Formats: sequence, structure tokens, C-alpha cells
Amino acid sequence: MNGELPLKTVFNNAAQIKSVLRDLHTQKGSSKAKIIAISGIEGGGKRALTEKVAEALQLEGISVAIVHTDDWEACDRVRFNVMNSPAEYYLNAYRLDEMVEELILPLKLFGSVKTSVTLADVMNPRTVDYNFENIDIILIEGVYLLQDAYLALYDYSIWVESDFDAAFALLKSQVDIEQSQKALVNLFEGLIKPAAQYHIYTDDPQGHAQSVYIEQESNDNDNKTE
Repeated sequence: MNGELPLKTVFNNAAQIKSVLRDLHTQKGSSKAKIIAISGIEGGGKRALTEKVAEALQLEGISVAIVHTDDWEACDRVRFNVMNSPAEYYLNAYRLDEMVEELILPLKLFGSVKTSVTLADVMNPRTVDYNFENIDIILIEGVYLLQDAYLALYDYSIWVESDFDAAFALLKSQVDIEQSQKALVNLFEGLIKPAAQYHIYTDDPQGHAQSVYIEQESNDNDNKTE
């Protein structure tokens, strides 16, 4: 009907996403790598989903590069500045422009890249090395990917649906920081959650995504005891 938006594709498992991305790769009219954004709130399960999709694609002979935006986080004095508002955290927590310019665009254009990024002033200091060759599909996973400034970059985009309670529980199990439980709660409630809400309100990432992933709930209730 006139004025109605088209229905959005909803995925429940990695195999469904793999099939769509495989078809996108097969039908591509260019030799350049396809860029796929897998985004959602922090702690929402994006990383695990991305790795499952990549493994499924690789089993079909498709060469995949995974890029985690966590590896382009800003230094702690910028990311966790005590003066930060949620909007400032949203803008400054990740160096997305650098990631796109130094890694994503060269990889898309040439299919291969060898570079590294060093994170020195962060809670988990590290150097991440990238050595990708003959890449067909680039999977970028992370928060804030579905901003207006980056939408034209992607050949396909997926929003991973998650509620904040589940996201916090997952984040708590994954984050290795020398802080108290209270500090993590304050960080989540004071910056991470309101920054995500700001992103959702400002950018409508679910609305801009071409598809939504909603994890299928387990029905193994029969195994539970009262």
C-alpha cells in the first residue's frame, strides 16, 4: 500500500545470514570486496554472531576478513573522560574514521592489506595486526556503525537486536577490567547505555539496517527443574 515501508528481513541464525551474503558475493558485478556492517548495542552478541557467519562463509570457499571496532577504541583519557556526556562518548569512544581510511577502504579497493593498529593507553594495551589477502567479504562488527556518515560505505547491514539487561550481562562476562562491580555498573548506566540510546534516537540504526537479527530463544524449558 502507498506510504508503507517494505518489510525488513529478520534473521534468527547465522546460516540465514550466510546464505544472503553468499548470494550477494555471487551476484556482485565488481571485483571489489563487499563490506557488511553488523551492528548493535555494546554487549549485544555481535562478535559471536560475526564469527559464526564468517566460519559459515569460509566453509563455502569465500574469503572473509573480520574487523572489530573494539580494536579501534580511543585511548582511555578520551573514551572515559569524566566530563563526557553520552553524546561525547558516542562521538569519541571509537576511531571509526581512522578505521575506515586506514583499513576498510584500502581493503575494499585492493582486496588485500597489511597494516596494524596499536592501542597503548587503553585498559587492555595491544597491537592488532591485519594481514588480509584476496578478500571477498569484509565483516565489520561494532557499535555506532549505522550512522548516516557511514551508510553509503556498506553493501549490506544488519542490526543485532538486544535488550540492555542482556547486553549488560554479556558485557560483564566478557570485560576484563580491574574495577569493582559497582564501577562497571556506573560505566554502563552512566555512559554506555545512554550513549547507545542517543545513537538509537539520533541515527535510527534499526530503521537504516537492511535486516535485523533476533536470536532464537531456546525452548529447552523441559530440562529445567522447579
